[in-house]
Amino acid sequence: MNTETVPAVRTGDHVLTDADRLRLARMLAASALPRSRTLCLAWIDVERRFSGVAVPVRDVPDRPGTDDAARFGMVIASVTERSVPYGSVVAVYVRPGGDAMTDADRAWNLALREQATTHGFHLHGLFVSGGGAVRPLTLDDAV
Repeated sequence: MNTETVPAVRTGDHVLTDADRLRLARMLAASALPRSRTLCLAWIDVERRFSGVAVPVRDVPDRPGTDDAARFGMVIASVTERSVPYGSVVAVYVRPGGDAMTDADRAWNLALREQATTHGFHLHGLFVSGGGAVRPLTLDDAV
């Protein structure tokens, strides 16, 4: 999505700081198909290192419905439990359009936070990418 060169986060690299999380989010967003809606997921292990497990979920809806959100929550929880026990996930909602926050961004933010609570996984970082920019989604952005 972004044409600038994004420094790679390699398996085993620490993801400790906000800058580390943003670098990982930019790397994930850069690998998404342009003009598509993709939920990019990457798992961080218990030692807060990038596990190397990353999954792009393409053609996600503009806004997650209840069933969609539950399905994503179950997948994230399952991958965490089976592949990265006690780990956490960095999620990037990549979408076409500008970089201004949208109601759809807020809906994804809220849905993923609710699913983390419901399924007991930890969000290590939550981001949105649009218009070539990647920005964090905070708890305040979920309302």
